[in-house]
Amino acid sequence: MMAVPRGFRYRAFAARLERRARAMLPGQRTTYVSERVDEYRGYWSDAAETLGASFEDVLPGIWAVTRGQQRALLANYVTQCDDPVVLRLAGDKAYSYRLAKEAGVPFPEHVLFDLTRFDEASSFLERVGGPLVVKPANGTSSGLGVSTSVRTGRELRAAAALASLYDSRVLAERMVAGESYRILYLEGCAIHAVRRRGIRLRGDGCSISELLRNSGQAALATDPLVAETLAAQGLTLTSPSAVDEEILIRGLPLASRRQELRTVYDDSVLDRCCPELLRECGAIVRALGSELAGVDIVTTNPSVPLRKAGGAFIEINTTPGIHHHYVAGERQDATPVGVLVLEYLLTRSSAC
Repeated sequence: MMAVPRGFRYRAFAARLERRARAMLPGQRTTYVSERVDEYRGYWSDAAETLGASFEDVLPGIWAVTRGQQRALLANYVTQCDDPVVLRLAGDKAYSYRLAKEAGVPFPEHVLFDLTRFDEASSFLERVGGPLVVKPANGTSSGLGVSTSVRTGRELRAAAALASLYDSRVLAERMVAGESYRILYLEGCAIHAVRRRGIRLRGDGCSISELLRNSGQAALATDPLVAETLAAQGLTLTSPSAVDEEILIRGLPLASRRQELRTVYDDSVLDRCCPELLRECGAIVRALGSELAGVDIVTTNPSVPLRKAGGAFIEINTTPGIHHHYVAGERQDATPVGVLVLEYLLTRSSAC
C-alpha cells in the first residue's frame, strides 16, 4: 500500500484544527442528530399518543412504545427499520450510484480515488472544469467532510484532505446546479419531501440582471454559481423574466464557507414532486431493499423527471432523521411522519 503524501497529512491536521476553532465561535456550532434527544422524544411521544400507544423510557435516549401486543423500540432518531447489511450498503455512496445506474436514474459524473491516487481527481477536475463536490465515499452525514464549489487544484487538495478524515476513499463529482431535496420513503412509498430553498425571485418581464439589480442583489450577477444555475434552466442574465413566474437564481443559499455546510431543509414540497420523479427515486430504494430511506436529489424543477430538469440523484440515507420533515411554521394538516413510521413499526411487530 502506498503511503499518503506528507502534504495531505498536513492538510488533514489543519482541517481538524480549523473545525475545532470554528466550533468554538459563537453561532457556528452545528447541532447534529445525535444531540437531538429531547426533540426526538417529543416526536415519538406525540406519535404514540396519536396512535393510542403507551410511551416509556428504557434507557436515556431509548424508548419503548406499546399498543396491546404490539411493541417498538426507538433510540433517538434510530428505528428498527432495515437490517445491518442494508445500512452498510446504503452508506457506500459509490454503491448507491451503481443502483442508480441500473435503475436508469441520472447521477453526477464522478471519480473515486484515495490520496495516493490524487492525480486521478486532478485530471477529473481539469476535464470537467468544475465546480465539484468532494466528499467521503462512505459513512458520513450532516455535511461532515463535504466540500462544495471546488474549482481549483488548491481547493481540491484541501477538500480531499478533509474528506479523508472520514474515509480513505474519496468521491469527487460534478456539482449539479439546483436546490437540494430529500424525499422520504416508507415501504417504497413517498410519504414526505422537503427542500433547502435557494435564492428565488419572481419575474416582472425585465431581464434577470435587472431583476437582481431591482431587488438589491446586483452582486449576484458575478457569482459563477448563479450563471450555472441559470444555464441549467436554459437562461442567462440577459434572459427576460416571465411575469409572476418564480426563477431559481442560486440553488445554494449564500454562505460564508464551502466546507461541511449542513443541509437545513425549510420547505415542504411533496405536492410539487411529479409522479415520475417519485417513481424513479423510489426505484433506488426498492433496489436497495430499504424499509425507511431518505433520497437526496438536486434539481431546478421537481415537477419534471430528473433528466428533463438536468438534475441528479445524490445519495440515499437509511436511518434518516425525521426532524428534517418537521418544517418550522408548517401547518400540520397531514399526518406527521413520526406517526406514519411508528404505525408501521407497531404493525410490523405484530406480524412477526
